[in-house]
Amino acid sequence: MPVTVEHLSTNGIKGSAQPQIAITPLTPEEEERIVNTRITNDERPLKRIIKRFHHYINVAHAPLLPSVPSGSVEDARESFLVELASFQLLLKKNAMICEAEARQVEEYQREKHRIDLEHNTLRGQIEQLKTSLEEAQLTRKRKMEYDLIAEKVNTLPSREELEKTIEALENDMVAIRDEHETQSRTIQSQKVALDGIISDLGSLRFHGGDPTVSGVPSHRGTPTFESRASEGLEELESIQASEVTLGLSKGDEREEGEEGEEKPPELEVNGDIEMGEVEEKTKNSRARKAREDLEEGEATDASSELSEPPDNI
Repeated sequence: MPVTVEHLSTNGIKGSAQPQIAITPLTPEEEERIVNTRITNDERPLKRIIKRFHHYINVAHAPLLPSVPSGSVEDARESFLVELASFQLLLKKNAMICEAEARQVEEYQREKHRIDLEHNTLRGQIEQLKTSLEEAQLTRKRKMEYDLIAEKVNTLPSREELEKTIEALENDMVAIRDEHETQSRTIQSQKVALDGIISDLGSLRFHGGDPTVSGVPSHRGTPTFESRASEGLEELESIQASEVTLGLSKGDEREEGEEGEEKPPELEVNGDIEMGEVEEKTKNSRARKAREDLEEGEATDASSELSEPPDNI
C-alpha cells in the first residue's frame, strides 16, 4: 500500500513532502519467510547500530542547528565505532556458528551414511541369522528323528546275539535235514526188507500147497496176493509217515533243550514182520488142512481165512 514518507528537521518542524513510493505487497510465502527470519534472527544489535549511525549523522551534519561542541561529535563517533565493532564481532560469531553448524551438518551426513551402511549390514546379518536359524531347526529335527531311530535300534538285540541265533537255527536245520535223510534211508531199507518178506511169503504160499487147489476160485472173490501185498505196503508207508512226523516233532523239542531217546522204528517193524511170519505159517497150515478137506469131497461156500487179507502186512 502507498506510504507517505516525511522527514522531520532537527528543530521538529515538518520539512518539504517527498514523492510517494509504491511498495508491492508481499506474497503469503514471503511474509511467512520474513516472519520466520525475524523470529530466528535477533535484530536488536542492528537496530542499535542504525540508531548510533543516525545519531552521528545528525550531530555531524546539522547546518540548521547551532554549533555543537566538538566533544559531543567525537563521543557520537566513538559510540558509533564501538557499536560497529561489537556488530562486527557479532557477525564473526555468527559466521563461526554457521561454520560449526556446517561442520555439524557434514558430521550428521557422515553419521547418517554410517548408520545406513550399518543398517544394510545388520539387515544382511539378520538374513544370515534367519538362514542359520532354519538350518539349526532342520538339524534339530533330524537329530530328534535320529534319536528316535537310535532308541528303537537299541531296543533290538545286538549283532552277536542275532548271529548266534541264526547259527543255532542253521544248526537245527542241518540236524533236521540229516534226520530227514536218515528217516528216508530207513524207510527205503524197510521197503526193501518188506518186498523181500512179501516175495518169500509168496514163494512159501505157492510151494507149500497143491497147485490144483490153489487155482480154485472163491465165490466171494478172494483177493490176490498182489492186492494183499499192495495193501500191506500202503499200511507200512502210513506207519512210517507217522513216525517221520513224530521224529520232526521230537526235533523241535530238541531245539528247546529237551533230549529224549527214541526207539528205532526198525525194531518195531522187524518185530511186526516176525509176528507176521509166524502168523503166516499158521495160516499156511490151516490152508493145507482146508485143501485136504476139499480133496475128500467136502466143498463149502463159506469164506476162509485165505479169502481175507492178512492183518499185520
